[in-house]
Parts: sequence; structure tokens; C-alpha cells
Amino acid sequence: MKNLLSRFDAPTTVRISASRPAKGDELDLHFVNYNRTEPPKNKDGTPSTGRGIMDEQPIEAPEVKCDVLLPAGFNATAIEAITPELPDPQSITFTQQARRIQFTQPKFLVYSIARIKLAKSDP
Repeated sequence: MKNLLSRFDAPTTVRISASRPAKGDELDLHFVNYNRTEPPKNKDGTPSTGRGIMDEQPIEAPEVKCDVLLPAGFNATAIEAITPELPDPQSITFTQQARRIQFTQPKFLVYSIARIKLAKSDP
């Protein structure tokens, strides 16, 4: 059962989800980092929501080690890291054994995508 799941070595403040576009030639992993410096408490000691985006102080997420189970019948051909801070996708090196790939998602501030390009594998 353990080998039927993808695994990620990420802090608890990072959430990861996957989506697969209708064309089926890629798998997108979405990384969202909720770690931030919280605004000061209100005068009555209750947590403050701050002034919205003005008070957002995200703390950079570290690299995330990924071990991903690919969809049946596909191999990975390339992986790109995409973040709002970097206008051009970054190429990520990876290894593949059977249907599993291993790679490291680079550090990011709030949001990042690992776009895994897929190709049908030989039967």
C-alpha cells in the first residue's frame, strides 16, 4: 500500500495537491506555503487578521523532496518549477524507476507548481 501513494518531505505549513489537465499530457503538483509572520495581536489579546495583503509576511518554504507515482501508462519527460516570482519556468532534474519519479522542488515563497510533462510509455 505504501508504494501506491506519492510522498513529499515538506513542512506542515505546505499543502500539496495534484491536477491533470484534460489533454492528459502533464501532471501538475501545486505547492501552497501558509507559513508567515503573524501580525501583532489586538489590544485585547485576540489574534489580529491584520490589514490584509499589506500585512502578509510569508516565510520562504524550503526545498521539498518529492517521490511521485505517475499515472499508469506514462513516463515523465521533463519537469518545470513555476512560481509567480520567477517569470520563466525552471527545469528540474529527476530520476524515474518504473512508475515513480523523484525530484526536489526548489524553495518558494507562497505558491509553486511542478509541471510534470508526460508521454505514453510502451506497453
